[in-house]
Amino acid sequence: MRAVETNSARAERMVHLLSGIAVAAGFMLPIVWLVAGSLRPGSEIFTSLDPLSIGSFIPSRPTLANFGSALGGAFRTGLINSFVVAACTVVVGLLVCAAAAFALSAMQWRGREVVFAIIVFSFLIPEEVVAIPLSDIFARGGLQNTYIALIVPFVGSGMVIFLLRQFFLAIPRSLIEAAQVDGAGWLRIFLEIFLPLSRPALIAAGVIIFNGQWQAYLWPLLVTTREDMFLAPITLALMVGEHTTDYGQIFAASTILSLIPAVILLGFQRFFTDSVAISGVKE
Repeated sequence: MRAVETNSARAERMVHLLSGIAVAAGFMLPIVWLVAGSLRPGSEIFTSLDPLSIGSFIPSRPTLANFGSALGGAFRTGLINSFVVAACTVVVGLLVCAAAAFALSAMQWRGREVVFAIIVFSFLIPEEVVAIPLSDIFARGGLQNTYIALIVPFVGSGMVIFLLRQFFLAIPRSLIEAAQVDGAGWLRIFLEIFLPLSRPALIAAGVIIFNGQWQAYLWPLLVTTREDMFLAPITLALMVGEHTTDYGQIFAASTILSLIPAVILLGFQRFFTDSVAISGVKE
């Protein structure tokens, strides 16, 4: 009887494994085709799909010419702008969101739960609802085509504040009380206790802010009109010509835009999972 149960459990695990591999392959095939297309001449990208075979995903004559072409035009400027904007947003956003999360978790004040409820409610508001009126406010303030306009709206993230607040709640209250006995103020407690203990959560929050800014399209499209201020996603969209389109260049630029956040996420995956696991634990 035990042998039958063991064989049944083994077969069930094998089915789960094969199902997982099939699902993973389904998600990976478009990415593999994207990378393969970036290594092919533009004229061969779609012809390689007829007929569909293993050769459709493995270029017979790989070339890096598409990457050189993509990085030699306006996309390079957009890529630099995206790096600058994303990096500044991460630094400023972490300071703002961490301070807000600290006030909503460690400090006791009237209306704290109401403010937190409003932040949670902000998750439900689509970006498109506020993007146009907000862009009009920035334009009237003379902030169009500036890095300030590209950075400021992404500094305060409700999701990041929620994540950090949950993590801060897991920090023992006794540490705050001990610091207060030693004469430490709230700023010192925040800088010397909460931030050092919250490294996994801060890294995860930074990844979330970076990805949100890196893939932004609608907002940069509304607040930038000069080509030298365009971000990478906009310059990618402008590669589609009215009469002719170099799909090899588009695939190469898309590969670069996709691989950069993927590498960052894989590099900090351990911190991301740790922050999610710990954020649900309280003293």
